[in-house]
Amino acid sequence: MKALVKSGVGPGQMSLVDIPEPSPQPGEVLIEIGATGICGTDLHIMAGEYPVRPPVVLGHEFAGVIRELGEGVESWRVGDMVTSVPYATVCGRCVYCQAGQFGLCRHRQSYGSGVHGAFARYLAVNASGLYRLPANQSLAAGALTEPLACVTKAVYEIGDVRPGERVIVLGPGPIGLLAVQVVQAAGGRVSLVGLRRDARRMAMGQALGADLTYADDPDDVTHLVNSLEPAGADVVFECSGAGPAFDMALQVVRPQGRVIQVGLFGKRVTADLDLIVRKDLALRGSFASSLESWRRALELTESGLVDTSQMISDTFPLEAWADAFARAAGGEGLKVIIEP
Repeated sequence: MKALVKSGVGPGQMSLVDIPEPSPQPGEVLIEIGATGICGTDLHIMAGEYPVRPPVVLGHEFAGVIRELGEGVESWRVGDMVTSVPYATVCGRCVYCQAGQFGLCRHRQSYGSGVHGAFARYLAVNASGLYRLPANQSLAAGALTEPLACVTKAVYEIGDVRPGERVIVLGPGPIGLLAVQVVQAAGGRVSLVGLRRDARRMAMGQALGADLTYADDPDDVTHLVNSLEPAGADVVFECSGAGPAFDMALQVVRPQGRVIQVGLFGKRVTADLDLIVRKDLALRGSFASSLESWRRALELTESGLVDTSQMISDTFPLEAWADAFARAAGGEGLKVIIEP
């Protein structure tokens, strides 16, 4: 079968390669992949900015249909529509695994970076990591459960957003737009900050219920700070992975507020870190997902409080992967899906 493979470390080195179709081992199921999302992490991998173990098939946001059961799998049936956590292997013993924070396990190997992922027609995955898709979801929408679970962790577990709090989301990319929906589900009042060149994405944020603020130059940032007087935002989620946005987050949050870094920078950045001290801020990162955030993500989609299908702007066949990645990297679309 054809698969999108990262063949070496560093920038590029990605191509379609013929590899054998996998067979499920004991405790695994074979999934026929229906949809795989291009994540910001995939773009960092393409740029050589995220660690991988090449040669490896990329893709960790996926959904599909079970086609074969491995030995010992009894709780699933052929034909079930499913998605999966991105963690292929974890130790299961460390304090993070015991707390359901598998993304922090030092022995973790994830689909699409440590082991083969879902930019291919078939993928064998651990049955223990499967989740059944809600009946009202398509496979494409179900593939976005993984990024939604990352966002629910950031909003509920790390950011601890409370009803009535004023929340700013920096960056109108797919993660930022999911954050707009989840913050509102948590009861927060949300403003979305982006650039004028992101007009389409900003319009989506407004349609999802966010107030909009543009921040193309220092005057825009000053206006935003002044509009938040007398204090500032209670919580800021930096979702763009851009250094200037992190610096802005420190400016617009209120004293004793919370800044949650969600986006990956991929390089060193500079910011006025004295603001953390002078404003008595709580600064935390939010990486990957947890067992609790997966449960909550599926509840939000099943209830209709979050609709991941609205995020999908483009769908490409696997053979057009280069065009799909260019579309995702260029910021022209929202969420780009590959159908292997």
